[in-house]
Amino acid sequence: MITLILNDTKISGYGVKVTCELALPEEDLSGQSSSSATAEMGFKPKRLRVAMKVRYEDAAELANIVLLSTATDEDKGTRLVYNIENQTAKAFAVRQVRFSDKVAAQELDDDQAWSVSFVLVEHLSIPEKIEARKLAQTEPKVATADTSVASEAQSSETSNWLDNVLKYLDSALGDEGASNEI
Repeated sequence: MITLILNDTKISGYGVKVTCELALPEEDLSGQSSSSATAEMGFKPKRLRVAMKVRYEDAAELANIVLLSTATDEDKGTRLVYNIENQTAKAFAVRQVRFSDKVAAQELDDDQAWSVSFVLVEHLSIPEKIEARKLAQTEPKVATADTSVASEAQSSETSNWLDNVLKYLDSALGDEGASNEI
């Protein structure tokens, strides 16, 4: 039996099927030639596609799935991230997910149930964490407040020195011009 647990909430139905997708995008670099050259375009987050049946008499389970999918973080305004427990997710090293794309329920008259499907997308994948760490290491250091104050003071001193030199030259030239007039 396949189970799916998001945080402490067990999602139940019958015939639960979880499919994990790992996209490996690449771009064709061959142009008009017959070359097989491609450019890798990184690793994208894994997607878990969940399909199950929920009996009409268990309508509360369907309502629970809808509530989980629409729950948001009040501070950030983003959909909630859930810890996941599932064998397929574990095999693909998926630890956290959030709802994505859509949640669908279709009535099945013969079974007196709904066919329910939804997509969970991986949150903070390992490649994403590695990329963020690399970016943090290569970012230029920001000047602290003390450094900016010191540079302003140095700029001010340079400006004062220049003003003093110009005043001296102005007065010297002014005095020279006055002695020539007499």
